[in-house]
Amino acid sequence: MSVPVEKINYYTTLCEQLYNPKSSEERTRTEALLEQSFPLFIDSNNIYNANQLHLLSINTPTDTTLALRILLKHSPNPYVQVFCFSRLKLVIQAHFTLFDFETKTQLRSFLLEYAFIHPDLLPFVTSQLATVLNTITLMGWNDVESYRNIHSDMLQFITSTVDHRIIGMQILAIMVQDINPPNFTKGALKFRKTAGQFRDTQLLEIFKTTIGVFDELIRHSIQYSDANQERRLKEVTLNLLIKCLSYDFTGSSVDETAEDIGVIQIPSTWRPIFEKVGFLPTFFNAYSEFDPPLSSKVMECIVLISSVRKTVFSNTEERSKFILDTISGIRQVIINSQGLDDSDNYNEFCRLLYRFRATIPLNEMVNLPGYLEWLESIAGFSLKAFQSWRFAPNTSMYVLGFWSRVVQSMAYYKNLDDKTVIKLQNITVELVQSYISTVLEFISICNDEGLDDPLENEDVAIDTLDMLGQIAHCSYEKSASILKNVFNPMTVQYQNLIGQAETNMVNMDSFKEALELIETKFAWLVYMMGTFVGNRLTYSNNDKSDHINSELTLKVLQLINVQQTFQQHYGNTFSNQKLETAYIYFFQQFKKAYINESSGKDVYTELKDTFGVNDQTSMLGLITQKIITNLKLWANNARLISRNLDLFSDITNSHSTSSKLLTLGPIQDLLRNHFDRNLDFLQLQNQDENRILYFQAISRLFFSQDNMNEYMFEEFMKPFDLRFITLGELDTIETFQQDFIRRALCDIFIDLRGFISPLESRHHFILFFNWFFTQYSPILERAIEAWSPDPIVLPLLEFYAEFSHNKCQRLGFELSSANGILIFKTGSQILQSYGEKILFQQFNTDEERYEYKYKCVMTCFSIMCRGLGGRYVGFGALWLYQDNSINNALDIIIQLIQSIPLDDMLVILTFSNRNHCYLKMAEVCLHMIDEMTKEQLMRLPHLSAEVFVNIIKICENGVSSTNDLVRAYSCSSIFNICQAAIKQTEKLEKPAPQSSNISTWKRSTGASISENHWLKSHLDEHPSLLQSLLSTIFSIVLFDNGSDQWSLSKPLYGLMILQREYAVKFIDTVVSHQIPERREFVANALNKLLDGVKWNVTPKDREWFTQNISAFRKEIILKNITMVPLDL
Repeated sequence: MSVPVEKINYYTTLCEQLYNPKSSEERTRTEALLEQSFPLFIDSNNIYNANQLHLLSINTPTDTTLALRILLKHSPNPYVQVFCFSRLKLVIQAHFTLFDFETKTQLRSFLLEYAFIHPDLLPFVTSQLATVLNTITLMGWNDVESYRNIHSDMLQFITSTVDHRIIGMQILAIMVQDINPPNFTKGALKFRKTAGQFRDTQLLEIFKTTIGVFDELIRHSIQYSDANQERRLKEVTLNLLIKCLSYDFTGSSVDETAEDIGVIQIPSTWRPIFEKVGFLPTFFNAYSEFDPPLSSKVMECIVLISSVRKTVFSNTEERSKFILDTISGIRQVIINSQGLDDSDNYNEFCRLLYRFRATIPLNEMVNLPGYLEWLESIAGFSLKAFQSWRFAPNTSMYVLGFWSRVVQSMAYYKNLDDKTVIKLQNITVELVQSYISTVLEFISICNDEGLDDPLENEDVAIDTLDMLGQIAHCSYEKSASILKNVFNPMTVQYQNLIGQAETNMVNMDSFKEALELIETKFAWLVYMMGTFVGNRLTYSNNDKSDHINSELTLKVLQLINVQQTFQQHYGNTFSNQKLETAYIYFFQQFKKAYINESSGKDVYTELKDTFGVNDQTSMLGLITQKIITNLKLWANNARLISRNLDLFSDITNSHSTSSKLLTLGPIQDLLRNHFDRNLDFLQLQNQDENRILYFQAISRLFFSQDNMNEYMFEEFMKPFDLRFITLGELDTIETFQQDFIRRALCDIFIDLRGFISPLESRHHFILFFNWFFTQYSPILERAIEAWSPDPIVLPLLEFYAEFSHNKCQRLGFELSSANGILIFKTGSQILQSYGEKILFQQFNTDEERYEYKYKCVMTCFSIMCRGLGGRYVGFGALWLYQDNSINNALDIIIQLIQSIPLDDMLVILTFSNRNHCYLKMAEVCLHMIDEMTKEQLMRLPHLSAEVFVNIIKICENGVSSTNDLVRAYSCSSIFNICQAAIKQTEKLEKPAPQSSNISTWKRSTGASISENHWLKSHLDEHPSLLQSLLSTIFSIVLFDNGSDQWSLSKPLYGLMILQREYAVKFIDTVVSHQIPERREFVANALNKLLDGVKWNVTPKDREWFTQNISAFRKEIILKNITMVPLDL
C-alpha cells in the first residue's frame, strides 16, 4: 500500500513529541491526536475524527491494527516503533476475539517478519515487540495452531546470523517470562492452562536450543563481527537460560527461586539434559571463563540447577553423579578463588552454597567421596567470608544458613560416623569463634569510622544471629565456652571502666565513648546468648545444655546487676539503648525456651546461689523486676518503653504465667498501686500508646485471678478512685477548664481505655460497669461538655467508644436490666455535648480540620455505630415511649455528617487506600451509615432532602472505593435503603388492615409505614438519585475486573427492582455503546442477568441474581471481552 510521505512524517513527529514533549500541554494534545488517529474502541474518548490526517479510514479494531502495521513498515523511528507496539498490545488485549482467522495469522506473521527484517532493533523496542508477540500468543493459543509453534518459528532466528540469534533469544526470554506471570489480571484459569501447555510443548525445546547455543559459546565455534556482538550473545543466552530455569513449573504463582522455597520442580521430561555427561561442569567452566558481570549470571544458572528436585533423576546413581559434579565445581571455585574478587560473583556463590544445602539432604552427601574435604574447604571459605564484610556485606546470612542446615540435618540423621561428627563439631566451633570475633572487630570499626551498626535493623540482625545459635548447638559446650571466654574479660574491663568513672579518674567524654563501645559489644553478645538459649527447643533437650544455658543466663543477669549498680549513681545518663533492647530479647528467648515448660529445671542451678532464682516463678519475678526498673529509668524513651511493655504483655498473655506472677510480691505491689508515681513514663504526654499497653497488661494480669469478686475489684480500682476524687469535686464548667485538669482527664481515660480493652468476659465487664457508670460517667459527661471542641476530648471519646463496644458479647446484661439503654443514653448525651460545639468551630487549613475535627467526629461515629450495632439496646422501647435520646443522637450524627463537606469526604474515600488514617476514617463513617440505615434512620419522623441526598452521595463514592471494607459497607447501606423503599412500596400497594384500633396499629409500627414517609417522598422528588446509584454500581460490575460481585449484587438488585425501566434503558445504552461486532453477544449476556429473577428481596432471589452476575463475569472473562464503558 502506497502511503504519502507527509503522513508518515506527521505521525513520526507526533510520536517524538509524545515521548519528548516540551510541556505537559503538548503531551496531552499529542496523546489526544494519536488516540483519535489509532482508536482502541474501548471507551468513548477513542472516537475516529474524519477531519484529521489518517493513514486509512478506521472503523473497526482490525483497521487500527492495519494502520499501526503500515506506520511500522514505513517508519524506522524508535519512538514510532514503541508507540505502535504498545498500541498494538492494547488493541489485541481488548479485541482479539473480534479478529478473523486471517487477521490473527497475518498479525503474528507480521511481528515475526518485522523482527527478522530489523535484527538491529534497540533493546527497549525489542522488549515491546516481544511483549506484543507474547500477548497475541496467550490470546490465540487455543484458537490458532500456528501460535503454538513458538520454538520452530524462533529457530529460524537462531539458525541465522548472530544478530538474528541475539534478537531471537531476546524475544524468547521475554516470552518465557511473560507467558507465565505471578498473577494474571483476568482470565487466570484460561491463561494458566496456556502456560502449562507452553511448558509441556515448547519450553523444553527452547531450553535445549539455548543449551546448544551455550555449548557453542563455550567451544568458541561462532564467528563474530566484533567483541560487543559476542558479549551481547552471551548475555541474551544466559538471560534465556535463567528465565527457563526460573519458570513456574507447578503453576502455583509462587516464585520458586525465592530463598525460602528451595526446590525447583523441573519436569521429568527434562531428565536427559540433567543426566547428560558434562552438563553441570559446562556451567562451571563457563563461570571460570566468562568475565563479570556475565560470570555472575552463569553462577545464577548454577544456583538454579543445583536446586532441582531429587526425583528429576532416574536413579540414585545419577543423583549422586550430579551431587559430585556440584561438589567438585564448588571446591574448584574455592581452591582457585575463581571470580570471587567480584562482589556479584561472590554473592551468587554464597547463594549457591545455601540453596544447594537446602535441597540436598545430609544423608545423600555424607557417604560421597571427598565429602569431609569439601566441608573443610567450605569452612575455610566461610571463615574468610566473615572477614569480607566490607566487600560483600550481605553474604554472612547465606554462609550461616548453609551451616545451620547442616547442623539441623544432624538432628534427624543419626547414622553419621564419629569422624564426621567430630569434624562437623570442630568446624562449627571455629565458625562460631570467627563470627563472634569478626562482629566485635566490626563494631570497633563502625565506632571509629561512623558506619551504621546492623543492630539498627534489629529484625535482620536477629535472623542472622538465630542461624548462629543453631550452628552453636552442634558442639554446644565448646561454642558457649567461646562466648563466655569473650564475655568474661569484657566484664572485667567494663567494671574497671565504671570504677574509674566513680573515682573521677577519667575524662567524661572519652569515658562516654569507651562505655558506648563496650556496651554495644555487650549488646551483640547478649543477643547471641539469647539465640543460643532460644534454640533449645529445636534440638533434643538434655541436662547438660540446660546447665550451659544456666551459665549464659547467669552472665547476662550479672551484667544487668553491674549496670544497675552503675545506674544508681548516674541514672540512665550513660545507658545504652541497644544493650537494654538486647536484654529484652534475651528474656523473650528464655521465656520461649523455659517458661511453661515441664523440663529444663537444670537451667536454674547456677542462678539459685547468686540470685536466688530456682524455678519459673522466681525467674518471672526477676524479669518483671527488670521491666519495672526500665519503666522507671527510661521514661523519655518511648520506643524502649514500648519494647519493655511488649515483653510484659507477652508474659501476661498466658494464664499460666499470669498465675505465677500473681504470687510475686512486686507484682502484688504493682497491682495495689498500678499508678505508681515512680513510673515516670505515666507522667509524660508523649506516652499515650505505651499507657494503653501498660494498662492492658495490668488488666490481663488482674483478671487472671480466680474467684474474682466485687470487693477485690473495688480494692484494685482504689488508685483510680483517688485520681477521680479531685475531678469529682469540680462542679462548674469553669473549674473543669483548668490546665492541670485537662491533663488529668486525658491520662485517666487513656488508662481506663487500656484497662477495659482486653475485657471479654461479661462478668468482668459488669464489675467495671458497676464501678464506673453511676459514680464516674457524670464526670466524663461534664468533662466533654467543658472541653469540647478542644482535641483533648479525643481520648475521652475513644474511651467511651471502647466502653460501648459489645465485643465477645461482654455487654450481655440481663433481660430486665436497663444498663444497655443507660449506656446508649449517656453516649447520646456525649455526642450532643461535643457535636453541638464542633459544628460551629472554624479551621484555617486542611491539616487542622483533619487533626482537630475529623478525628473526633469519626470517634463519635464509632460510638454511634457501636450503639446501633451492639444489640444491647432495646430501641423499640425508646421509640415507643418517645425517649428523645435516639432522636437526639441521630440528629447530631446527621448534623456531623453534613458538617463534613462532600469534597472532604471524597478526599477521605479517595485516599483511604494510601493513607491509614483516611482508611480508618472511611471505614468508620461508612460502617456507621450502614448500621444507621438498617432500621433506626427509617424510624425518624422527618429527614431533610439535603441530608438524604448527601448520604446517598457518600455511599455512591464509597462504592467506587477500591478498599473492600469501605465498598462492602457502602453496598450494605445502599441495600438497606433500597430494601426499606421496596417495603414501603409494597405496603402502600396493600389494602389497609381491617382493625378496629387503627391508631394503635399505626403507633406500634412507627413512622416507617406512613404513606407520607420521607423516604418515599425523597425518592419521588429525586428519581436521579437511584438512577445514578444504579449506573455507578452496574458500571463497576460490568467494567471493573477486580470488583466484589457478591457485595455489589445486593444493592444492584434492589436498585433494579426500584428502577426497572431505567435498568432496561441502561442495559440498552450499554449494548449500543459497544462496537457493532460485539453488540449481539453483550445483549444476550446482559439479558441472562434477569433469568429466573422474581423481583422480590428474598435471600433466595438475591442469591439467584448474584449467581447470574458471576456467570456473566465468567463468560466475559472466558471470551476475553473488553466492554466499552459509558461516560457517567
